Amino acid sequence: MNDPAPKRLALIPARSGSKAVRGKNIRQIENSSLLARAIAVARETGLFDRIFVSTDSPEYAREAEHEGVETPWLRPAEFATDTALVTDTIRHTVETFAQHGERFDTVALLEPTSPLRLAEDITRVVHAAEAEGWDAAFTVSAVPVHFHPLKQFQLDPDGAATFVMDRASPNVNRQSLSQTFIRNGVAYAVRSAAFLQTGSIHGTRARAIEIDRPVVSIDTEEDFAAAAAILRARMSEKDR
Repeated sequence: MNDPAPKRLALIPARSGSKAVRGKNIRQIENSSLLARAIAVARETGLFDRIFVSTDSPEYAREAEHEGVETPWLRPAEFATDTALVTDTIRHTVETFAQHGERFDTVALLEPTSPLRLAEDITRVVHAAEAEGWDAAFTVSAVPVHFHPLKQFQLDPDGAATFVMDRASPNVNRQSLSQTFIRNGVAYAVRSAAFLQTGSIHGTRARAIEIDRPVVSIDTEEDFAAAAAILRARMSEKDR
């Protein structure tokens, strides 16, 4: 007998109050808000039993409901500050659903500020997190080798430069540097049991899924412009 399919939650965190870009999560980019794009791509995967927008904003909740996603409660204020952690939001969401009798095996975190994600990115991450031997997965991008940690400095208040890493050397050559990666915010997934045990979106053993095309995590007006340009190029390519 086959095991039942995991029950999955797509969690889209949409806090209001961004200072760098006001109203960021419902800001339009190429005729669709960031929040609407996150909802649409989550739905496109066909993976999720529920899509939920965690927000402290009634305006954002109305935007979610306009896109067909119910928002049965607003995020408490203590989880919507500038210093609140996304892990607090995940735990609150999972535990609140459990109190209402709804439990999920896997939670995918899809931040609206990554409008260049594709349905296939989410699918790869969710399936990786659910694969035997893993309990989480997340997307990464390669770091250009000239930004390698062994080449990085930090500056003291008087301007004195010291290497960030103790094993760095002024004589390191580029050919000897291994490829490094950073999280790019496109998608995360974690088994609920692992998250509740560890409090980490990486659980105890997380797999990295490399995205080898340009992506943008929006924090500034410049990021908006860069993401919009990539979206326009993508649509132009499809129309050819």
